[in-house]
Amino acid sequence: MATLLLTAGCGRKQADSPEAATAGAGPTAAKVTRAEPPVSATYQGAQKARIDDEFAAVLLADGRKTVVPVESLEPQDLAFLTRLAAEHPLVAAGRSSVVVVESTDPLSGPKQTIIVSTVEGPLETVQLCSPAAARDQIGATCMIYARAQWLDIAGFYVDLPDIFKIINDTPHDHPWTHPKYVQGLSSIMKGFKTEPVVHKLPPGSGDGFAWAREQLRRGRPLLAALPREVEMALPADFLAQRPWAGGDIGHQIVVNGFTWNKETGEGSFHIVNSWAELLEFDLELKYATGGGLIFEASLSPVGEKATAAEIAAATEVVRSVTFIKPIGDAKLFEVTTNLGVRKIIAPDAKAARRMVEEKM
Repeated sequence: MATLLLTAGCGRKQADSPEAATAGAGPTAAKVTRAEPPVSATYQGAQKARIDDEFAAVLLADGRKTVVPVESLEPQDLAFLTRLAAEHPLVAAGRSSVVVVESTDPLSGPKQTIIVSTVEGPLETVQLCSPAAARDQIGATCMIYARAQWLDIAGFYVDLPDIFKIINDTPHDHPWTHPKYVQGLSSIMKGFKTEPVVHKLPPGSGDGFAWAREQLRRGRPLLAALPREVEMALPADFLAQRPWAGGDIGHQIVVNGFTWNKETGEGSFHIVNSWAELLEFDLELKYATGGGLIFEASLSPVGEKATAAEIAAATEVVRSVTFIKPIGDAKLFEVTTNLGVRKIIAPDAKAARRMVEEKM
């Protein structure tokens, strides 16, 4: 079940990349001695790397993994990562590894999603694994792509053709107005050997930050949204190269890690994104507070068994369905349940009720 209004628009305007200037070396170039620029702080101490045709995957010093376009790397960083990839290659996580996890005997335990969990003085760091496959959304289809990455981290792999079946024949600039896309938000969560277990943000959780950290400590990735001006959350160096033309819009993302200093109250959440030019970044708490980041639900890793209390807390009972207004070929309804009030886009009131009751 999706809170559609938070993430209604998520396309981005990409500036044309400047062509790299080239200059031929003169016959005396070898006689000139220049100091080699230092490697960027981000990659200092990196443990492993893998460079493909378009992307570089790097296991950073703190255990986090990031994927960046090769063309975005500074020359000294590309040279360093190329050497690192040759000496300490980062093995690609293929689909087969995910299939093995899904078919594992439940007695062997849930998928181990946590790759870093440390406490150094007042500073706590938790980082879950990255998705097995990088995703680059088409148009404003972030709600589908975020769910694919959310499932991926938890051990439920979604094939790219399954995504295309949902988004094809829907208006990519505003797909949330099409019933097929809305239905896809629930169908993408089904069809696995083990049913994904979703844990919604409990009512009365405030900004949800404390709840989110506890879920990540348990190895559960989080479905979240940047519901207001997206550029407030984006890294400054990214914005300098890729102007944003959105405005007061929303964008669906996944959170798979955090840092938290309990003494100073400072920290960040690690974002998994669905833009090829910005696949992952850290969102500082000063940008996340005040409605800058909204958590919706967490997802148990494949194999984890929900407790009786969690199952009871997730049971949603519809109390009323109220029509608000038409949206394209569909309608917007307000659905009141024992867990709160939700906005649902559906063809009719009966479908809106069913989407909530069936956890779509």
